[in-house]
Amino acid sequence: MIPDLLKRLIPGGASDRSGWPEPLREYMSRKGRPTKTTPLDEARFVVFDTETTGLDMASNRLLSIAGVAMNGLDVALHDGFDVVIAQPDVGGAEAAVVHGLISSDLADGLAEDEAAARFLAYVGDSVLVAHHAAFDLRMLNKAIAAHKGAKVWNPAVDTAQLARRVEVGPMPSSQARGADERESYRLDSLVRRYGIEVPERHTAAGDALATALLFQRLLKKAKRRGILTLGDLLSR
Repeated sequence: MIPDLLKRLIPGGASDRSGWPEPLREYMSRKGRPTKTTPLDEARFVVFDTETTGLDMASNRLLSIAGVAMNGLDVALHDGFDVVIAQPDVGGAEAAVVHGLISSDLADGLAEDEAAARFLAYVGDSVLVAHHAAFDLRMLNKAIAAHKGAKVWNPAVDTAQLARRVEVGPMPSSQARGADERESYRLDSLVRRYGIEVPERHTAAGDALATALLFQRLLKKAKRRGILTLGDLLSR
């Protein structure tokens, strides 16, 4: 009891959220877990992607975050999120080619913590879904790390791991057969295998939509294998 009181009294303590972005306070106040018995058809998922300056976690920075909601197996195109992060010293022709972002986009964007906070407020208590989700989750946590005690608390599904789990027998793509398993479960390989065509790939919004359409197909396979609830889906 006393330690908790001291934390509240000490400026900057774990319970002092006065300097947090308002959406982050909203998100953390709703902290909870989805009911494991919830049928997959009734669950809300947010499929998301982050575009970053690279893969080095020590120096990597967010460029954009995008997500699209799914109500059960239905992709809700009207329920999406897309934000660009202010990185005025990043850009140029290379970033425009890879991410579709130009210097003016990055100069006019939001601060990393504000962008991540708004995204998490949009997510609420939904289940997060991403391809190689651990990387994107680390980037979100890194963006809000300066706000002591804040973290991403939602359960998450990795579509690369789910694809391995639900695919049975030889892969339908001759290109996938004989390929290294890691290569076969890259997002590019899986969208080809499932015949998914999405414009603006390698942007956060394009990759989020591609992952959502992939997740939709994987959920159908999962249900045929007896994975019917969130508890079934989130179990390892």
